[in-house]
Amino acid sequence: METLNNGSAGMADIDALKSKPWQSMELPADAAILEPKGMVGPKERACYYWLGRNWLTDRGHIVDAGCFVGASTHCFAAGAADGGRRDLNGERLVHAFDYFKVVDKYVGEAITRDFRPIGEGESYLDVFETQTKPYADMIKTYSGDFLAHRWHGAPIEILFIDIAKTAALNAHACCEFLPHLIPGHSVIIQQDYYHCWHPYIHISMEFLDDELELVDDHVPHQSAVWRLTKPIPQEKIDRLAAYDLTKEERLSLLDRIIAKASPTIKPMIEVVKAWQLCLDGDWEEAEQAHRKLRHARDVEMMQALWAKQALEVAAHIKRQKSRLNDIT
Repeated sequence: METLNNGSAGMADIDALKSKPWQSMELPADAAILEPKGMVGPKERACYYWLGRNWLTDRGHIVDAGCFVGASTHCFAAGAADGGRRDLNGERLVHAFDYFKVVDKYVGEAITRDFRPIGEGESYLDVFETQTKPYADMIKTYSGDFLAHRWHGAPIEILFIDIAKTAALNAHACCEFLPHLIPGHSVIIQQDYYHCWHPYIHISMEFLDDELELVDDHVPHQSAVWRLTKPIPQEKIDRLAAYDLTKEERLSLLDRIIAKASPTIKPMIEVVKAWQLCLDGDWEEAEQAHRKLRHARDVEMMQALWAKQALEVAAHIKRQKSRLNDIT
């Protein structure tokens, strides 16, 4: 197993990236990247640290879009600093985007549990700043509505997306950041990939399949990693920015992922498809998709996240069909 600091700092080759070193990286119990509280797991932290330390060059920035209380930001910055990089030509290296106010119940509960009592609408920017303090000189924060922010146009080497909680936010991230990735080098991390509630993430990434190489389909807890292999045509970026894919296109792209997915990720994508059918209002098809999943896999006995979410999707389908029956 690799240890946290094994390997030389600086640019790693593509074979090193494809070997997914974070999966075997052994983190000491007192590793600094484990200290910040947050909703990212040890393997994810190792991944973000490794990329900051070994994949980052002097060609672009790190974008942390959806940094929450700073655990991911801390890991990227720590890796970059240990690799000898604290700025990019005198500019802040790490760009952290978040609303930095409690708008979801689970966010308030997490901050209250881990830091201090906080109410709806209150800011937690101070928590982020405390957790990332060792790297404050490296980080530029962008608070408030992400839809109001614009990227300044500099190249991006590492793009981390955990802000795509709605289709509009995902579309804005695609529009603002994808044109500034470096073909053949930049990596994209989607932190909500092993999760069923945001199908537009999976659909968008598969829409770019010709331009991307999947590096790791599951970094526990929920991340997936791609490398950009060639430039993304502007027309593709425009379509993702508008998110005007038809129902048939969306379902076809999900079927493509299912057909080639590893055993680890395939059940989750099957649940993603069932949820997309729910979003489309196709309750009979959604029920059939769930029934097929249930027959193929022992959903009730599984402890994996996909199985838990599959049961939640089934319950939602049942409620909606019951409501529709009451109306008719």
